[in-house]
Amino acid sequence: MNAYTATMGAEITNAMLRADGDDDARVIIMTGAGDRAFCAGADMSMFASQIKARETKADQGERVQHTPSMPFVMRNLSKPTIASINGFALGVGCTMTLLCDVRIASDNAKMGVIFPRVGLMSELGSSYLMPRLIGLSRTAEMMLTGRQYPAAECLAMGLVSRVAPQADLNKTAREIAGDMLQCSPTSLAFTRKALYQGLDGTLETAMAFEGFALEKCYVSPEHKEYVTAFLEKRKPDFRKK
Repeated sequence: MNAYTATMGAEITNAMLRADGDDDARVIIMTGAGDRAFCAGADMSMFASQIKARETKADQGERVQHTPSMPFVMRNLSKPTIASINGFALGVGCTMTLLCDVRIASDNAKMGVIFPRVGLMSELGSSYLMPRLIGLSRTAEMMLTGRQYPAAECLAMGLVSRVAPQADLNKTAREIAGDMLQCSPTSLAFTRKALYQGLDGTLETAMAFEGFALEKCYVSPEHKEYVTAFLEKRKPDFRKK
């Protein structure tokens, strides 16, 4: 069920950093192994060991030190990310998807911010991110009830942008990624940054950054390649040469 541990969180964060630095990678798709769960939540044995360690004041072995923050890393990626939610996405399995740019779900997926039902509260910046995605009232309902929501309800509230049959989920994610591959990497990087800065900025700051980024795009190799390809009546090739 792809239960989450601190080690897994560190590995995901490092994988994102590696992908962002890989010139051959243009889009990042995150999904769960198998067809039952994207991530069914935290590993209860991790919690048990943490409780025991706190009670005995021993070293909490699962805590990974010197690892960059997953929310900070994912917010500052230069490449788009897609969460392909194949089944249960509960607790941290739900909140980690909020760090992705696009979320799609299988028709059998269920998402839930179940923290209050296990005596905890939301993390990974979800109390900041979720209200901006689906509004305060829907977020309050999700976070204050701990209920699990089927894919259709998640689509209706805007928590995911598409729902696909389980058998077609991976294909759908790759189709979206394929559309992104038709775009300039420079444009995508600046657009991602503009969108997230816009969550906290003003119209004036948004326009200022758009102006700055557009000037960078005008002189980018991708813009020149598109114009050249258009005039030569061929498809542009945005791969680095």
